[in-house]
Amino acid sequence: MPPLLPLGSSLRGRYRIHRTLHQSRLRNLYIAEDQHLRGKFWVVKEMQPVGVDHGDRARLLALFQAEALQVSTLEHPHLPKLVDFFSQEGCLYLIREFIPGTDLATALQTRGSLAETEALRIGAQLCDLLAYLWTRKLPSGIHRDLRLSNMVLTGDGQIKVLDVGFGRLLGGRGSESMGAPDYAAPEQFTGEAGADTRTLVYNVGALLYHMLTGMNPGSSPFNLPPVEELRPGLATVTRSILTKALKNHPADRPGSLQELRRGLDKALAAAARRPGRPAESTERPQERQARTGSAGGAWAWVLGTLLTALMGGALVVLYQMFLHS
Repeated sequence: MPPLLPLGSSLRGRYRIHRTLHQSRLRNLYIAEDQHLRGKFWVVKEMQPVGVDHGDRARLLALFQAEALQVSTLEHPHLPKLVDFFSQEGCLYLIREFIPGTDLATALQTRGSLAETEALRIGAQLCDLLAYLWTRKLPSGIHRDLRLSNMVLTGDGQIKVLDVGFGRLLGGRGSESMGAPDYAAPEQFTGEAGADTRTLVYNVGALLYHMLTGMNPGSSPFNLPPVEELRPGLATVTRSILTKALKNHPADRPGSLQELRRGLDKALAAAARRPGRPAESTERPQERQARTGSAGGAWAWVLGTLLTALMGGALVVLYQMFLHS
């Protein structure tokens, strides 16, 4: 485990370590303040190769630099920007944009599952991002490190996928083709992933299944209970597109990420307009009670006024009948 950098220490005379975000056997994460741009904060990822012979270090460093250079050219709304990379005292460092928000693993742990429309929007954003990475013809491992803990949901509902790439540098050969085991397609375990995006279709489908049901697909790989058993009340088109995306054979899935995206758009529209759909509102119960209470009071006043008028009219009619009798 790489020792933690002391708070207040500096990297390259520019990035002053402000606080520690995470520590693990292979990597540490920090928040650092930019000494050239006062008030600007970045995330520093520190990686220490373990079990790498001295002769392989030069090859590893060359691979790291090549991959970092490629990632630094990526421009997409669902990716944080990689702004710097370097090696120092045997460790590899990445400097990327800091994204405030909540990672999806924490959100799911807190809430149990996500609202249908929220999960569908996230799935659509992932389709856009993965299709973009596919067109960039990046190495096979660079866009398959899909984990809920690597996805941050910002305050405006946008998803940001962190740490794209670099998993194969420290994770061994298996991680390059398989990606995150919990969401991997069957063909990723056998090394038979094809030359199209139908494997990625499965990856997105598995992530959606987890977000909607709260059940990690890795707990019952390739033998998942029907989504309606764990999450009743979903729109029919949502169940249909998710079931198709999770077919074990690639030929049975949507043919591309774009096709899956269109299906998710239809599901989102259907979920939003479905009669009797429970409102996915962030309004607190006391606010709803106050609002409905005030509305009820207004209606009571209107009804009272009408009844008073009707009773008054009836009395006038009776009085006139008395006079003419």
